[in-house]
Amino acid sequence: MHNPSLLHFRRRAPRAMKHIPPAIHRLCRRRASKRWSALLTQTRSRIGHFFGMHQRLGDKHWDAFVRFAETYHKHAFLRALTPPDATLCCAGKLDGTPCSKHLDLAQNTIATVKYNLESFHMDHTHDAAHICQTWSDALPKKPKSWDDGLCGPLITHLLFGVEDHPMADIDPNPLWKKQIILRCGNKKGVRGQRAADFCHDVAHAHYTHALTTADLQLKEEDGDETEDEERDLEETIEMLAVDLTLEDGANEDNAIELDL
Repeated sequence: MHNPSLLHFRRRAPRAMKHIPPAIHRLCRRRASKRWSALLTQTRSRIGHFFGMHQRLGDKHWDAFVRFAETYHKHAFLRALTPPDATLCCAGKLDGTPCSKHLDLAQNTIATVKYNLESFHMDHTHDAAHICQTWSDALPKKPKSWDDGLCGPLITHLLFGVEDHPMADIDPNPLWKKQIILRCGNKKGVRGQRAADFCHDVAHAHYTHALTTADLQLKEEDGDETEDEERDLEETIEMLAVDLTLEDGANEDNAIELDL
């Protein structure tokens, strides 16, 4: 069940536990900004151009989708590479094998961080091309909006969710969990790399769950909520903080190049 009272909530940014030097903080945000741009906002973006969603939606609906994604996901996305504990940690392999690779942003030099940052990939739980294909298939032939008949917040969460969605607190559907995970991967331009050396094997598909159009469709309510359910919902909403503050650099122009 998609509860409309929580679909448009987002969590407050966690407080920093360790200080990240300003130059390194800017470097990491710039890296995240480039990844955001490559996914969404540059002219030949992965979602809009290569996966065909700009053409599928048309200019009007595409622009509305971009505005929605920027409103509800961009700030958290730009924070993803500057975690509160100032340490980027590989989440390990999909089979649960742990990984010891980590990058301390508070203690290393900017040169060290710059060199190692490219080895931390923002890995989608579900292949981004597969998300877009399922989204396209689930839309009517001539959609009246970018999420016509679908759960728009879930679609954008699948594409940009770097933290659990507030819906994850009340809905057991794993799709509301964090969808972009940090994993170690190959570095561009380095020869002799082997897939076995990394947790993110970019050369082979490694996604075990196939999305269906039913996953993205709006669910009908199961009837009126009782007083107790409404009270519980109100208490849950009060506990969830909404971060509506624009961060420094959140509206900066996104570069097209992926190289630092």
